[in-house]
Amino acid sequence: MVLNKEEESTPDWANLDALALNLILDKLAETIDHIWFGAVCKNWSSVAKLSHQNQQFRSNVLPMLMIPTKRKRTQRSLYGIISKRVYQFQLRVQYNRRCCGSSHGWLATVNRHSVITLRNPFKNVAHIRLPPMNCGYYNPRRIENNVHKVILSTNPMTSQEFWTNICDDYVGFTDATFYKGLVYAVGRWNNIVSFNLIYSNDSSGYEQIIPNVVSPPKIEENNYAERAYLVKSLEGDLWLVRRFINRYDAYIGIRTTGTKRFEVYKLELDAQNGKLLQMLKLESLGDNVLFLGDNESISLPASCFSNCLQSDSIYFSDDFNDDEPKPYPFGPFDWGIYNVKNGSFSQHCPYKSSFRRMPPPLWVLPPYVWD
Repeated sequence: MVLNKEEESTPDWANLDALALNLILDKLAETIDHIWFGAVCKNWSSVAKLSHQNQQFRSNVLPMLMIPTKRKRTQRSLYGIISKRVYQFQLRVQYNRRCCGSSHGWLATVNRHSVITLRNPFKNVAHIRLPPMNCGYYNPRRIENNVHKVILSTNPMTSQEFWTNICDDYVGFTDATFYKGLVYAVGRWNNIVSFNLIYSNDSSGYEQIIPNVVSPPKIEENNYAERAYLVKSLEGDLWLVRRFINRYDAYIGIRTTGTKRFEVYKLELDAQNGKLLQMLKLESLGDNVLFLGDNESISLPASCFSNCLQSDSIYFSDDFNDDEPKPYPFGPFDWGIYNVKNGSFSQHCPYKSSFRRMPPPLWVLPPYVWD
């Protein structure tokens, strides 16, 4: 057989060796790019699958920002903060309302009957409707804000279903996390509680437990933070993050002009009674990069992303809308990157006209097709 020059110079992309393909994979930080990589051919798919089975890789999946689309109000796209591009995945949402949670690839919404529904926009699986519950305060005009945040301990397709109701005296929390076998919840006044998950068939709230008060509320003028988050650090410590937001009085009520600073604290807890011993303010996050908002609060190592993430930084989305008298007349806007060391702000996703009068973007973790 005689080959012409064009045939001789054509590379056999489908049969590149694993070393070359892994070098390509190392340059792809976005989850979606890995999925597209694996869709090229069987050889590329097998290399991507083996790479994903590496435990270190699986535990360091970079979140993407789910943003409104220009065309349909019930669809969302994904924005990659490293590639700085919009991926035209048309993720369907039930209606044009805020999601009250993003955890383990699932989105949470709440309806006017206080029923929380879990949806996975990335997989063809059935929705999960939780039994109705007593939300306490109920605002019929702001249905999507009657539940502040939903956090999942694990994938709901594989977990046991039961209720643990805490006493109605303990309310007003802005975040929660699972840490060393307990649930920890935090509020705006540095109030932190913890409790264990106890099986109960009662969703009405009559069977209640009294949580352990880790730190009582400190009602002081300078102690109020509009948002507080709990996140497990890469070192295994429990961190408290407090978010302070500029607010001013206007003729129509109180409005926000955006986040002015974050404060991060390492919590030292008593091993016997679980009480707070001290809060150590951190001036550096080390290798930790935090992702905060309406999503499950997470920390990722900057070193695993080839210096694509800003170290000592908090990547935050806009989750401050429940206190506003008229939510987002110009659309959500308060998101960016906060540097803990020098207190500076920078941008991760530019504001778009399609965000006007839309629910705020939030961080999501797209699953891989072979999960």
